[in-house]
Amino acid sequence: MPKRRYDVLLCDADNTLFDFSAAEANAFAIACAPAGVKSTPENLALYSRINDALWKRLERGEVTQAELRVRRFEQFMDAVGATGDARSFADHYADALAAQAVPLPGAIEAVARWRRVLPVVIVTNGISATQRGRMARSPLREMIAGMVVSEEVGAAKPDPKMLRLGMEIAGVQDPGRALMLGDSLSSDIAGAANAGVDACWYNPRGERNAPGLPVRYEIRSLDEVDAILTGEREEG
Repeated sequence: MPKRRYDVLLCDADNTLFDFSAAEANAFAIACAPAGVKSTPENLALYSRINDALWKRLERGEVTQAELRVRRFEQFMDAVGATGDARSFADHYADALAAQAVPLPGAIEAVARWRRVLPVVIVTNGISATQRGRMARSPLREMIAGMVVSEEVGAAKPDPKMLRLGMEIAGVQDPGRALMLGDSLSSDIAGAANAGVDACWYNPRGERNAPGLPVRYEIRSLDEVDAILTGEREEG
């Protein structure tokens, strides 16, 4: 049998293991009612665009996590002409999102297999109460070796600090013995490059690696990770 290639799997959460689109839609609908805003597909799409843009700014160090938490709702309410308290809207949304532990198909089963090979550590950009609340409601909580959340760290992927803290949880010092699995080129894959860690890009839609970031493995299904962890797949 091939020798194990890695000693820790650093794994993104949203859109890698959790269905964030479904969670976001559910939480947005719940938070809209007390804010007096209509929960429509159009409003959800608008909020999602605003939110995504602010998370990209967070990755570039242009805003803080605390600023992002409320600013996305300020911008959304301005865009739809709504009046009210954006901070209250943000609080209702965060509480609702913390209850949304919606896994992607096959994710629970995949992590159950991976943990038999090596420790799995979640490395996620997110708000602490939200991310830990979701994990507490998921079967994954018993399967992971630990969790690194950007709000708690004061840094966000692609900052290599996030990945290095994940390695520390597993007692791994050599970045060559760690693998970062995630769907985002700008946070997960760039973070792996910054930390000197091999990257496994979860790319189910077959998108293009426009930035040309180093990717050792590119996969369409989480089931493909098994052969990588056991050393049966070297690259590609």
